[in-house]
This record gives sequence, structure tokens and C-alpha cells, in this order.
Amino acid sequence: MPIYDIAISFAGEDRPVAEKLAASLVLAGLNVFYDEYEQANLWGKDLYVHLSKVYKDDSKYCLMLISEQYAKKQWTNLERRAAQARAFAESSEYILPLRLDDAEIDGILPTIGYLDYRRTQGEQIVEHLVAKVRNYNKANGIAFEIVRVQDVLAKAHIPPPGTGLKPTFDAHMSTTCPACHSEQRLNEATLSLEGAETIYTCKNGCQPLVVVGRPGEVAWPGRGYRLGDFVIRNVRDIIWQSDDMVRPAVIAARNAALMKKRPDA
Repeated sequence: MPIYDIAISFAGEDRPVAEKLAASLVLAGLNVFYDEYEQANLWGKDLYVHLSKVYKDDSKYCLMLISEQYAKKQWTNLERRAAQARAFAESSEYILPLRLDDAEIDGILPTIGYLDYRRTQGEQIVEHLVAKVRNYNKANGIAFEIVRVQDVLAKAHIPPPGTGLKPTFDAHMSTTCPACHSEQRLNEATLSLEGAETIYTCKNGCQPLVVVGRPGEVAWPGRGYRLGDFVIRNVRDIIWQSDDMVRPAVIAARNAALMKKRPDA
């Protein structure tokens, strides 16, 4: 299954447009591959191999920002070739061209439907992309389910097998609501599904306390912790204490836990 809903391919000169779209798509609930969100993940990787995989295999759609600069760059040519290989293999509209000017790009035929950034509002572009992803999910039978913190720990093999420690459950973990200051175990909170995210809301209905992000979500600094395929974001410390633990463990709170838009560096 693809990790990302949208992978944005763009030239460095067009970063302001890419950054604006990436932030809007994240706020709309999509999982976006945008290089600034992936710096920790990209560190030390063979970028030729990794980016080829992202644009060929790991995304539902490639949003290609077509411009004169895009046509000239080596890295964008790599991304374009990987995306074109995917589109050719599937005979589908995998590449979604967004024109910033009238540049011609190898392999992007004039007959391919596109949007023009000069004539289309950003909100409309985001709406069209959300609709594309929604239709993709429906066509491919992709549906998201509630994933509890205890499920994330189990999938990440925490505690590790062979340690003698018993599995951890939500009833072993507690946190405090910033609004009503009520201490509560995670199994007392109200669970809901918002898009692809599992939301733990204060048992008194005050506010979200913990969010289990969708698979592949980016855990940028200050927002959350990645455990296996998931990210846990908590607004107050989670105190983890089971009967066979000598002392409690703490999953420290993150100041930006509930923020969807990454703050400027």
C-alpha cells in the first residue's frame, strides 16, 4: 500500500508554491511527501534509490509542478522518470501536472489534463487533490480503522519478546487533560476516528489528549514520536505503569502535538 497520498515533485526555484500546497494538503488531512518534512528520514539514505521508490511506488499520486526550471534539473528528471514508469505500468492518471508556466516537459504530452496555477486558486487545487485521493481509496478498498496506543506498542514489539514483561494496554497508561486537569487512563478517554487518525478525547469531552497518526505520517520535531509505522502525539505526559514494571515510564508531552501545519524553521 502506498505510504503517501501525494508526492510533490518540483524544482527548487518553485519551493514557495510547493511549500504552500504541502501545508494546505496536510491541513486537509492528506499524507504528503515534501522534502522539508522528511529531512530526518532522508538523512544518510541513497537519495537516488530512495526518491526513485517514493515517486514510483510509495505514493498514490505525483503532483508535478511544471515550470521552465523543472525541465532543467537533474533531480526533477529522476523524479519524473520514476513517476512516468509508474504511470506507464498502471495506465493511470498517476501524474497530476500543475503548470506554473508554459514549459514543455519530456513525456508530459499536451493532451494530458492539467491545472494551471496561474488560473486556479490554491483552495481549488487542494479540493481536487483531496477528491482524487478519496476516489483512489474507495476504488482500492482502503479504509482506516481505530488504532490504539496499545496496538502501536504491540506492533512495535514493545515490550520486546523474551523480556518477561507482559503486553501493555491502554489501562496501564494515564495522562492529564490540560483543560479540566482530570487525570485519566487512556482506556477511559473517548475514542474516535478523524480521517485516518485515532483521537483520544478527554473523558469529560474537553479536548483531544492523544492522537495516533496514520501509517507513514511524518513526526517532525516537537510534534510526536514514531513507533514502527505510526506516530503518537500527546499534549501531556503519558505515564506508563504496569504491575510488572519496577518504575513508571514516561512518554513525554510534545508542545506541537496537535498542530497539523509544520511551523517555520
